[in-house]
Amino acid sequence: MNNITLAENTLGQRIKAQRIRMGYTQEQLAEKMFVPKTTISTYERDASDIKSSVLVDLANCLATTPDYLLGFEKESDPISESVIAVLSSIKDEKVKELLLNQIKLAAQMNF
Repeated sequence: MNNITLAENTLGQRIKAQRIRMGYTQEQLAEKMFVPKTTISTYERDASDIKSSVLVDLANCLATTPDYLLGFEKESDPISESVIAVLSSIKDEKVKELLLNQIKLAAQMNF
């Protein structure tokens, strides 16, 4: 599914694109959000305004950020977000720097 190019110009298009990247159907996302499938369809068609609290829930269910959904940042990368979250949780700056250097070395090796 990663080879599919989807328009990501509107909030609804970004919701749909991220849903597809995550491998969810509208029904599955609706279940995760505890809303009817028609609600997800409405969001993806940009047919209704979305409250900020719902936008946060959508972002969490889709492993992305509200900023991505609103168009303030590029495509979400759940792995990068996980790495950032883990590095952010480490308090010891030397350990954080060591881990960051290991990640950089692994990236250079192109596994």
